[in-house]
Amino acid sequence: MARLITKFKYLKPEDRKNIGGYAEYIATREGVEKIDESKRNAPATEKQRRLIQKILSDFPDSRSSLEYEDYLKDKTIGTASEFITRALEENVDEMMHTTTYADYIATRLRVERIGSHGLFTDDGVAVDLQKVSDELNAHTGNVWTAIVSLRREDAERLGYDNGSRWRDMLRSQTQTLSENLKIPMSNLRWFAAFHNESYHPHVHMIVYSTDPTEGYLSEKGLMALRSSFAKDIFAQDLLCEYKKQTEHRDALKVQSREVLAELIAKINGGTYDNPQAEDLLQALAKRLAVTNGKKQYGYLRKDIKEIINSIVDELGKDERIAALYDLWYESKETALKVYTESRPERLPLSQNKEFKSVKNIVIAEAMKLNLPTDEVEETDEPTEPDREPTVEETESPDPPPPPMDEYERTVADANKGNKWSQYRAAKFMLDRDGDHYDPKKAVEHLTRSAKQGYTVAKYMLGKLYLRGEDVPKQMLHALHWLESAVQDDNPYAEYLLGKTFLKGEDIERDTERAESLLRRSAEQGNKYAAYTLGKAYLDGDILAQSIDEAVRLLNLSASKGFAPAQFILGRLLYKGEVTPKDIRQAVRWLDRAAGQKNPYAAYLAGKIYLTEDAVKDIQKAIRSFKIAAENGNNYAEYQLGKIYLYGKDVPRDTDTAMYYLQLAAKHGNQYAAQLIHSIRVNGNWTAALASLRLLGHIARIIKSRIEDKRKGSGTDRKLLRKIEEKKQAQGLKQ
Repeated sequence: MARLITKFKYLKPEDRKNIGGYAEYIATREGVEKIDESKRNAPATEKQRRLIQKILSDFPDSRSSLEYEDYLKDKTIGTASEFITRALEENVDEMMHTTTYADYIATRLRVERIGSHGLFTDDGVAVDLQKVSDELNAHTGNVWTAIVSLRREDAERLGYDNGSRWRDMLRSQTQTLSENLKIPMSNLRWFAAFHNESYHPHVHMIVYSTDPTEGYLSEKGLMALRSSFAKDIFAQDLLCEYKKQTEHRDALKVQSREVLAELIAKINGGTYDNPQAEDLLQALAKRLAVTNGKKQYGYLRKDIKEIINSIVDELGKDERIAALYDLWYESKETALKVYTESRPERLPLSQNKEFKSVKNIVIAEAMKLNLPTDEVEETDEPTEPDREPTVEETESPDPPPPPMDEYERTVADANKGNKWSQYRAAKFMLDRDGDHYDPKKAVEHLTRSAKQGYTVAKYMLGKLYLRGEDVPKQMLHALHWLESAVQDDNPYAEYLLGKTFLKGEDIERDTERAESLLRRSAEQGNKYAAYTLGKAYLDGDILAQSIDEAVRLLNLSASKGFAPAQFILGRLLYKGEVTPKDIRQAVRWLDRAAGQKNPYAAYLAGKIYLTEDAVKDIQKAIRSFKIAAENGNNYAEYQLGKIYLYGKDVPRDTDTAMYYLQLAAKHGNQYAAQLIHSIRVNGNWTAALASLRLLGHIARIIKSRIEDKRKGSGTDRKLLRKIEEKKQAQGLKQ
């Protein structure tokens, strides 16, 4: 893998080091010690070796340079000379005044010049070398110097073998410099020069603030700068490594689910022989069984989280998962090698934020564990996420203050910086029916919480800005916070952002990103994401149709209790057009959805119970139609009216029939209105029913003729659909 070498150091005005030997060498080298190319590959001279030892002693960080790597591989006059030059260059600031350093990097041999010197800065800004030197000479604050270097082969491959490409890159990094050096953009000053050395093209930089009190570069900031430079220069190289990381991470999640499924199956079968894992999974299952609210890691109590973490670490011991985890770290380390020598500490699986979703996989699988009812512990669980205790909860040296209500207490904690309380305070302020509705203040609390890394607050902010109901719609803010929450593996942010990219209403549609985000969310158990992606695969309008994947995702959503998914599955199984027809399984799903007051599912279930011999049950049909009717389905009201009007499977009840027919007509059902009109015109029920049967017979004839003519005609399909709707409304069998 290619490497980028960056050296950052700062100069304090009072720090001056007398190292005359180096100054003399740098001043005289060009005239005295020019290398005879014929001798470049000869062994390094004794003088060079002694000087190199002194350099390494005085400047140990010189060991990290590319030139030193080359020297160690082959100790020749050429490699020794390259290293000596580079080491002295890196530390020339300790031998000269800063003004002289600026002049040196701008005018030394092999610098790529613009006019009389090689200094450049922001686009459109002319550089006066004398003015820069005078300003640096008078500057009383800190000055940072930097060298960014590449190997020749990498520079040529990536297009960094000329000054213009380096200028473009550095100009794009000014915001990054400002943020990590803690210097406002308005006060930031930077200058650079490109040196086209034979083996290692590089740039020298000088960075400072016009305000001598400003500027600070932490170790974290330094790593951020190196990372930013590397990601710009080695974008394509790193993309491959990041893709590998993603692949290994996704594979580990899949493998974790499979391993856990094996464990659960063995435990349920009484055959598993790992007491540690068995005890942990059973303990988790017991706690989850009596936990209210969302059963996701971020919403659970600390003690439950500890059990989950222990299970994840047990998973990490499985050789299959351990191998994938090693591959993920290897890819991460390969990417890091591009810009740093340091290696990240290999964390236990449970502590790695990149794999937080594995914890939710553990939760989902643990809930499949069969537990005897007498083993379930009774306990009270909070429905809100954990929070850190406030000072008042841990220390009370003073007399207790007057009691505060929940809102006041939450706001007080929020104002002290508690991120959980900031989120809770915002929830109060977003309740339109409450006494504290204040969306502007809510956004302030959420922003503070989000900036502290609280992922739920990030998601909430993104949703607020996206919907534009409580606050003005701001897509840039919405995308920023949702993307930040996605980085935390927040399944709700993944769902909302994925749905936004899929619809393409407020931003340009991105089906690939939408598909990826929705799938990630669904894999974490988000029933809404599973439904949305499954429906998209089923429709085939936006995404390529995939019936098998659609059914799998809809099953996932339906199994988690999402009524719309249960309805669609039931309808698919009933029709039997893209899946094998299974009427009994269809009504099972439809009944589940009807139990959640889904009017479409209840209506279809009623229709099936009314017309299909395999499951025919008039009482279940009436029950289903009543659920649908109570939830606004006028077709169900119409069907109930007909059932009591016919009196075929139940005693005829014309009063009840008329009640439902009039209700349906009132709610816009034209067939009910027509039937009531027919009854009134004919003056009796018998004639009205005969007319109804005749209409059904005519509909069947028209349908038969259309099908015989041409099923593919667009006009015919529309007509056929209208007839079918009419028949359905009348409860006629297809």
